Amino acid sequence: MARFPGMEHDEPDVAHVPPGGRGEIVWTFNKAGHFGFACRIAGHYQAGMVGTLMVSSH
Repeated sequence: MARFPGMEHDEPDVAHVPPGGRGEIVWTFNKAGHFGFACRIAGHYQAGMVGTLMVSSH
């Protein structure tokens, strides 16, 4: 992303959300575990826009 900072994504795993806004992605996991996610806009990952999602098996 750092090489193409203006690049738009049109993929099912991408949500464009303005600052202070909300977005939604529906994802079905096929196993339990911890999964990382991050913003792919240049510099946002480095600024801390990352997280971990915990999926349980019940």
